[in-house]
Formats: sequence, structure tokens, C-alpha cells
Amino acid sequence: MAAGTSAGSNVDRNELIDRAKALLPTLYKNAPKADELRRIPPENHDAIKEAGLYNIYLPKRYGGYEMDQALQIDLGAELGRACGSSAWVTTVVASHSWMHGMFDERSQDEVWGDDPDTLICGSTPTGDAKVEPVDGGYLLNGTWTFSSGVDVCQWNHFNMMTPTEDGSRMEHRYGAAPLSEVELIDDWRTTGLRGTGSRSMRCEDVYIPEYRTIRSEACRGEPTRGSAVNPGPIYRMPLFSLFGKGIVAPGIGIARGALDIIREQMTSRKTQSGFKLAEQPTAQMRAAEAAAEIEAAWVLLQRDCEEVHAVAEAGKVPTLEERARWRRNDAFAGKLLVQAVDRLMALQGAGGNAEGSPLQRHFRDIRVVASHIALAWDAQASNYGRILYDLPSFDPKI
Repeated sequence: MAAGTSAGSNVDRNELIDRAKALLPTLYKNAPKADELRRIPPENHDAIKEAGLYNIYLPKRYGGYEMDQALQIDLGAELGRACGSSAWVTTVVASHSWMHGMFDERSQDEVWGDDPDTLICGSTPTGDAKVEPVDGGYLLNGTWTFSSGVDVCQWNHFNMMTPTEDGSRMEHRYGAAPLSEVELIDDWRTTGLRGTGSRSMRCEDVYIPEYRTIRSEACRGEPTRGSAVNPGPIYRMPLFSLFGKGIVAPGIGIARGALDIIREQMTSRKTQSGFKLAEQPTAQMRAAEAAAEIEAAWVLLQRDCEEVHAVAEAGKVPTLEERARWRRNDAFAGKLLVQAVDRLMALQGAGGNAEGSPLQRHFRDIRVVASHIALAWDAQASNYGRILYDLPSFDPKI
């Protein structure tokens, strides 16, 4: 069991943030290796596990921390300074524990009953993925992809489209199955977040019983299957409105890391004319504006988390406008962070694109972060705009 896991309820959130900060030298040293391996190095995984960071949303009855939603933002904001891929795997995998805490008690026991440190990833269906309703559950065939952290996990949450009980339409749900039942495909080759190991998996008659699934439409802020045994407020929070917090959180760290690099380099660099770059108004303005964008993104996400906790602790169900706004803000924060890194990248000129430049990794990583569908600004903004004008949401999951 990971250090601190068995006494999770007694750990202060600030201690967990301090543990994350203590990992930065290791993650920074191994960042190029993560790119090369196309997964986080074992040393990184072991350090993150030992610090208990994967278990921030593991239910207390399994020895987890059940921390607040804002903690993943603070952890991503630290870990991402050194390695965006390691930060991404940490917050995304932790978010799947939060999600699984909403599942049926039997499903939770199958995953964590023997080993509370069991980790869960998630995957998205491709064009050939098929979900067939069968007696007592569903049969999966075909390919699912984007399984971030699959190399450190033992179970997977499948995104599934299934017919409603009356067969009138399709609805979204997650289904859990052990990774031992799938074939992993070595296909994660990207420009950014190379170290997340977000590979694909192929299913051949993988059976998922109904009790190991959860309907997204049943996770909008009401009691869930899991909240009957996990009464903490986080297991009654709207799933799709908040999952994006763990997606955008590493972006804050990635952008902060870019600002760290610029601050350090601009202090010592000079122009060909002998002027210190840090004394140039352009460098000062760009750094200031980027810092403001990063801080604005962090504050926006923190405020969302304060709001959702207040709603959940009051036993209320958030409104559709609130749920859409929290999701909209994730995408807007991603937009701000891309702008900030772009602004800083221009200060390095052509040299910033060299393979040996640490800044180019932040530049690549932030773009892949922002390309996630949860952070797609056009989609999230237009849906919020529809709701603002009293039109139906085009995303039934929220």
C-alpha cells in the first residue's frame, strides 16, 4: 500500500502539495526520458505512488483521502512545471478513482477490495468499437483509444454508448473491466504529452456486467450508486461537468514551468547589442501578461471548485447553467494557458524550438492538453451559449 494511504483521512491537503513539490527534481530530470519512452518512467510512477498522489480521490473506506476537487488543480499546477506527462497521468488517473467511487459497491470491491492501490485509466471508442447489450450486461468488441496512464493501471473505464431501457435513444455510460482482458496497442506517437502512454486497446468479446457500469446522466449532482457507501460530497458531484478539471490542471503547471524557464533565462541573456533581455519592455510585458493569464486560469478553476463543494455540501443538485458553466470554464482556462505559453515562446526566438530547449516541450505539451474535447473552446462555449439563451443543451452528459 502506498505511503500514507492507510491513514488517508488524516493527511492535510497542504502536505500532499508539499509532496508534489518534492518530486519536481526527479520529474524534471526524467522529462526527456518520458518523451523517449512514450510513457512516464518507472521512477516517476513509483515516486508519485509512494507520495500517495494517485489516491487523492480514493474512497476513505479503502484508506483513500477523499480530498476536495481543487486539490487536483494544485497538484497539476506543481507537477506540470517539471513534466506535463507525469502531471497528466497523475490527475487523470486520480480522477478515475473519483469516478469509480460513484459505481456500485460490488464494482468498487472488485477493483479495490484486495488492493486499494489499484489504478484505473479510461478509453474512448473508435469507429470500429461495438457495444452489444447481452443478458446481464454488455459485450465489447473493437478498438478503444486515448488510454492515458494505461501502463501504470490495472483496470479501465470504457466510454460506451448503449440503448436506454425503452430503446428510444442511445445514452452514454462508463463500463469497468480489468486490463488483463484487452490487448494493448503501441500506437501513442504524438507531438506533445508524449510520455502519457495514451495507447489504444483492442477488445474481443469483453463482457461487462451491468453493475460495473454507470450512466453519465445519473451523475449530474444527485446521489449515485456509490454515494450509498461513500457519503462524502465528491461522489455526488456532476461527473462530466467536473472531469475536465483534472484535464486542464496539468496545463497550469505546464504554463507555470514555461514562465519559470523564461524568468531564469531572460535574467542572464543579452541581445547582440549587449542589452539585458530582462530590461527590455517587450520581455517585461510578455512575462507580465502571461503570468496574469496563468493566474486567471487558476483562480477561475479554484472558484468553480468552491462553488461545486458549496452546492454538494448543501445537498443541492446544480442547475444546468452551473454544470455547463463549470465545463465552459475548463475550456476557457485552457485557452488562456495556450495564449500564455505562446506569448513566452516568442521571447526565445528560433532557439526555443531546438530539441535541447526545455521550453519547446512545454510549448508542445500545452497544445495537446488544450486539444482534449473537454477543453475544446468552440464546443463548450457554443453549448453554454445555447443554455444561456434557454435552448436545449446539445451535450446530454452534463
